[in-house]
Amino acid sequence: MPGAGKRRALQKRLAEIAIYRGLPFTITTRPIEALGGADETGEAAEDGAATAAADLGQIMAEHSLVHMGFDIARMSMKDKQVLIPILSNLGSGSQVLSGQAGRGARILVFYNAHLLSSESVLLLQSCLELNEGDISIWMTSELPVPQRIRDWFVEVPIAQNPNPNSGATTTVEWSHVFQALLRRWSRAGMPTIEDVKEVKAFVYELLMRNLRWVEATHFLLDVFLLSDELTDAQRIACVDALAACEATAGGYTIPSYRIPILWESLFLQIRTIVSMKGSKKEVSVDAAARPRRTGRPSKKSAAAATS
Repeated sequence: MPGAGKRRALQKRLAEIAIYRGLPFTITTRPIEALGGADETGEAAEDGAATAAADLGQIMAEHSLVHMGFDIARMSMKDKQVLIPILSNLGSGSQVLSGQAGRGARILVFYNAHLLSSESVLLLQSCLELNEGDISIWMTSELPVPQRIRDWFVEVPIAQNPNPNSGATTTVEWSHVFQALLRRWSRAGMPTIEDVKEVKAFVYELLMRNLRWVEATHFLLDVFLLSDELTDAQRIACVDALAACEATAGGYTIPSYRIPILWESLFLQIRTIVSMKGSKKEVSVDAAARPRRTGRPSKKSAAAATS
């Protein structure tokens, strides 16, 4: 999970690789052009890379003499368009990706790889098949490697270490934000129209901070299961509402324009569920209205019966 030290462990291993190759290891971050029109040799990119990345402009990349790294969470759900020119121009005019130091010398790093779209996973599979023995791809991920490319990877678990500095300020994580929101909602009354405006503002705050849908579902599930503010009936109803949402698995994405709609609907359901008190009664939301039945046959007009 976030804060376990995956990035730190990966960069420590990169430093060991640099020492083994007799190279200095200094990480710098600088923008690169995410354009696929032409590579550094002047040749046009293949497979429509120019069209796919024509409007992406610059993206931030991490560089050293042994690797090039990208953060999938910073690609704003455009990872497929960004990866196409990067993988198409792999090694063109670049010292770090020249592959001069033997097997697997070219190292590509992808942070937050659990946010890769299914199309990007296919691109990585193709890259590994075409460059076998000449490139290694390192990733940090909060989820297991997708089944399609799992045979190409070795998973290294990173345990969550307790903070040795007891006097240090506690880091506020997203799970704390959702826990505080759930606590406040559970102690408030039934929702009103003003709560709709609050939920909308909260959702766009999450999006502005680039919190991804897959990440949010994991944080919410943890909060639902561990919260002391919910009754068993409320807990089950919240999990049911979350399970009914689309695209809650890694490697499965939804169009970006639908994400605010899904989030607003989910949070409004949660707002209604947690405001219902009582652990013995069944909690349900958005139940379809049913017509009343009086037990008497309905009367039809003569015209309706004739027709």
